[in-house]
This record gives sequence, C-alpha cells and structure tokens, in this order.
Amino acid sequence: MFYTDQGMSGIAKALTPTLIGLAGVLALSLPIRLFEGTIPTPLIPLIVIFFWSLYGPDYVPSVSTFLIGLLQDFMLGGPLGVWTTAYLVTQYMIINQRSYFQGREQHVVWLGFLIAALTAGLMVWGAMSMFSGQWLSIWPMLGQVLVTFAFYPVLAVGFSSLHERVIMD
Repeated sequence: MFYTDQGMSGIAKALTPTLIGLAGVLALSLPIRLFEGTIPTPLIPLIVIFFWSLYGPDYVPSVSTFLIGLLQDFMLGGPLGVWTTAYLVTQYMIINQRSYFQGREQHVVWLGFLIAALTAGLMVWGAMSMFSGQWLSIWPMLGQVLVTFAFYPVLAVGFSSLHERVIMD
C-alpha cells in the first residue's frame, strides 16, 4: 500500500484519498448549509470511498474506510458504527463489482454510484429508525442521496485528474 521506494512522496500520494475522505467528513460537520438548509450537504466521503474503491482500491483500504466512517459517526453524533458499516458495505460491494465497472461508460458508473448511495442511505436510515424506536421520515435521506448523486460527476472529474496527474505520475 505505502510506496516506500518513493519515500515520503509515495506515502503522501497513498494517503491523499484517505485525507480527502476525512476532510469530507469535516465538511459535513460544519454548520454551513447549502441554500439556507434547503439542500442537503452531499456525502463527500461516500463519493471518495466509491471512486477510489473502483479506480484505486489500494489508496483507500478498509482501515481508511473504517476511520472515515468512525469519524463521521463521532462528528455527526449518531450511534457509533452506523456510517462505518454503511461505508464498509459500500466498499465491499464496489470492490466485488470492479470488473463490471472497469471500462464502462461514465453514465453506467454514475448509475452504479446511485445504487451504492441508495444502499448506504437505506442502511443508515434503517439503523437510525431502529435506534430511535420509530420509523423516521425517509425523505431527508433520499434528498441527501440525490444531492450526492448529482454532485458525484463533479468530484469524479477532479478525482480522475488527481489520480492521473498526481498519484499515478
């Protein structure tokens, strides 16, 4: 995983996706809301985990995914393990389907991301409903998944450029 033959530069490159995921969690926890809270904040860590699990799984190992999810659990104040589990399941799904997505057109990958985001969102919604003892409204979760889905292509282009120009050079 860590490219010690490249020295500190190799380690920094290997850690970049994980650090972006952790920064995404911090962005989620900021008290800033898009359009005065009418639009949910995209789940940047989910995008990071999906993209890098698909295009560079060595750069976001399960330990990194676990830490990203755990930080999100702590920062958002929910039950520990909810986001961690959702992210690890997402990573597992994507890594197992990598061969299907490799070489596909981007709209197919984007649809795969929608399925992964809905799965993660439903897992979190179900767990939060269970912990609260009542069925929570599903609409906030669906709204956040749709905003995240719409935001995916923007970050995917940036991550692709980062992957090609910085990490893979």
